[in-house]
Amino acid sequence: MSHPIIRVAIADDHPVIRMGVEAAIDQTPTLSCIGAVGDSSALVALLNQSECDVVVTDYAMPGGAFGDGLQLLEYLRTHFPHLRLIVMTGLDQPAMIQALHASGIDHILSKADDASHVPAAVAAAWANRRYLSPSIAQLLPARGAPRAIASLSPREQEVLALFVSGLSVNEIAARLDRRKQTISSQKTAGMAKLGIEKDADLFKFASELGLRGPRPDTE
Repeated sequence: MSHPIIRVAIADDHPVIRMGVEAAIDQTPTLSCIGAVGDSSALVALLNQSECDVVVTDYAMPGGAFGDGLQLLEYLRTHFPHLRLIVMTGLDQPAMIQALHASGIDHILSKADDASHVPAAVAAAWANRRYLSPSIAQLLPARGAPRAIASLSPREQEVLALFVSGLSVNEIAARLDRRKQTISSQKTAGMAKLGIEKDADLFKFASELGLRGPRPDTE
């Protein structure tokens, strides 16, 4: 009985990580890597030109027209709904992992775990089974993380993530093609769920979650 070849795309801004993931996939006869890229622009271009079944993507991957993190994941879900998504992360904050899992991502790998988990995660994603690498599985049940983060809607998480990355409400509205009032309401609602009243406290809370704050525009 033959098994179908699962076509996999890899996205990570670190060449060494890309090579390690690609090597793990190449060692598995039932998997085929269709490409390994370094940002969201290249990933979307690859998906538009090649048939793909599973995407293995870094969570924090700066650069690229389609962003990273929840913003990129929402874009992929919307425009490539057939894809199975696997997220890799080097962040180990329980609240961030819980928020990612709460947004519907069922396949999460820690970069601290062995690359042998990649083929296993791809197989699980293909079969619609949840897969968490050991370090991630230990973080999800953690009790010390702020539980309110899981109550944020995907759009509230997206707006807050963009805001702490340095974009203004007007810039977020332009990027997401939504009204300024809508973005402001989503930001306010998200902060209220987190029990945060001031923007400065939001930045502090976001850094504890492992989200990036404003970074210099040096790309």
